[in-house]
Amino acid sequence: MGDFRFFRPTELQELLEFKAREGNRARILDGGSNVLVYINEGSISGGTLVDVKSLEAIKGIAERDGLLEIGAGELIADIMDSELIRKKVPFLREVLQKFANPLVRNMATLAGNIADSSPIGDTIPPLLVLEAEVIVASAGGERVIGLEEFFTGPGQNVLKEEEVICKVRFPLPAKGAGGHIKLGLRKGTSCSVASVAVWLVADKNRVEDIRIALGGVAPTPVRARKTEDAFKGQSLDWDGIAELSRKVADEISPITDVRGSAEYRRQVSAALLAKAVRQALGLEE
Repeated sequence: MGDFRFFRPTELQELLEFKAREGNRARILDGGSNVLVYINEGSISGGTLVDVKSLEAIKGIAERDGLLEIGAGELIADIMDSELIRKKVPFLREVLQKFANPLVRNMATLAGNIADSSPIGDTIPPLLVLEAEVIVASAGGERVIGLEEFFTGPGQNVLKEEEVICKVRFPLPAKGAGGHIKLGLRKGTSCSVASVAVWLVADKNRVEDIRIALGGVAPTPVRARKTEDAFKGQSLDWDGIAELSRKVADEISPITDVRGSAEYRRQVSAALLAKAVRQALGLEE
């Protein structure tokens, strides 16, 4: 099982000072849905498990100056139950309903899914189209990182070893609607083969603005900027959506693995994007 110690800070400053001393040997443990798996499989073999479940400084869901802020310690299930999320960002609640299963949703956190930095992290494409950013802290102070700049490779990110995520935040959408499609080999806790999220602002079916993000099709979750540009200004029907969605194949760099081939991911991503756009437009399937 490895050589582990245990530490439970009572204040944020205590946590940050401990991280400054221990660096990556201090493993943040909130829900533990990822960390405990890594311990069991042996990819984490020692260090200090830092229990932050009771740390009030990283709790809370609030609206401030047009931004929706979610504390790093908030569980997925609690985010889904938030009245503020229900009223202001129902799209996010709908996305989180597809996250794993109820048992995992009662353990996992949004910040943990981000920190894990998997190319198939379920919450990341929706947060990318919401233009989220993370607030991270160390003993030396805070910094804000746009989520699109956070990931550097599979399981890798720009977080320094002395830093911890404190909040996730994004601008409250003034208009528009979201679409999100996740493809797995089976329902429930299965990993995604690919996923697509869209935020769309349209006048009738004419696209004023669109943001598109994908997971499972590149070393990191990605925004499809060129495909977004192709959609803007277009009046969409079923055929037009399908035609424009095929452009996303030029922006992704999928791999072949046990869940699917690179070519399969290219083809299916276009279909998922078309479906997500129709979902955001409210077109009947």
